[in-house]
Amino acid sequence: MFADRKRFEETGQELAELLDEEKLSGVPVLIFANKQDLLTAAPASEIAEGLNLHTIRDRMWQIQSCSALTGEGIQEGMNWVCKSVNAKKK
Repeated sequence: MFADRKRFEETGQELAELLDEEKLSGVPVLIFANKQDLLTAAPASEIAEGLNLHTIRDRMWQIQSCSALTGEGIQEGMNWVCKSVNAKKK
């Protein structure tokens, strides 16, 4: 679990740098939380905290649980992105 927390920290810093890019201003953020079918999977609240998502105020964001193995959750995430991008255009 420590390794995951360290990875969250590093990933959170990278995400923050990306979100500071002017070209990405206001663009919605979707986080796919893979392997949610495993008992050891981090819950969405831990992912949000680890990536400091609660500090994002200038755009919509969502964590979508998924399984790359089965494809579960992928379509839902992509639907959210499409809806969010279309809502931003209006």
